[in-house]
Amino acid sequence: MAERRNQSNRPALAFAARGGSSLSDFVSQGYFDASRRPLEILFFLLPFIALYEYELVRVLRSPEGLVTNGAHLGILRLFDAFGFDAAALSLPGVLLVAILVGWHAAQRGPWIVDLGVVGRMYLESVALVVPLLVLAQVAVRALPLAGVDDFGALPLGARIAVSIGAGIYEELVFRLLLIWVLLAALVDFAKFSRRVAVPIAVGLSALAFTVYHPLHAEDGSLIAQRFAFYLAAGVYFGVLFLLRGFGIAVATHALYDIATALLAARAIDSAPG
Repeated sequence: MAERRNQSNRPALAFAARGGSSLSDFVSQGYFDASRRPLEILFFLLPFIALYEYELVRVLRSPEGLVTNGAHLGILRLFDAFGFDAAALSLPGVLLVAILVGWHAAQRGPWIVDLGVVGRMYLESVALVVPLLVLAQVAVRALPLAGVDDFGALPLGARIAVSIGAGIYEELVFRLLLIWVLLAALVDFAKFSRRVAVPIAVGLSALAFTVYHPLHAEDGSLIAQRFAFYLAAGVYFGVLFLLRGFGIAVATHALYDIATALLAARAIDSAPG
């Protein structure tokens, strides 16, 4: 099997090989399992997190307020409620890193990152954006998922940063946290089987993701295409999260939003002056 090659032949960054589950388990895991490991997810998402945090300080924060997505803003308000006003801007990113590090520590795995797996995760995420772009073109002409007021009026770099933030924090709230809470409630407390609980959790998280976005026209009427698209996108991201892991779901979401930002910029540039 190609995936069982010797550790010395695969690009890996080793912090320590002591303790935790066996190193042989790490070496023998195939790509689809390895890409779901929290340490690989952390290294995979670090460029996204770093770029968003940098742009958040450089461009997206101003005396008039903070330009960000609703999920990120909700986390910031939660920190504010607990008295973290001064440092709250960077705390959601710190929280995400802490979740992934704590998750890895709880699994007691070796502190080794397979950089080959990380690189393939980027390629997979690019491929997984394509079905969503096709759906968006059919349904609503590539409607951005960022959910930010005056999104089209932002500079292109700011739009890309907001798109990344939407991918990170909407997936954190609606997939990693909400699906986990729903599955815990349905399986552990309501005693549903996982076969029943999983589609319910994905459906409810997709519905929450849908109503989180603007769905109405200026006259207050529901735009059915928007509702259908966001619901389908929510299900798509939920399935990606369960089958391919949090990292792939975040990157696919962020890359979709970036693609729509670039398409919007192209449309503005080509519009008659």
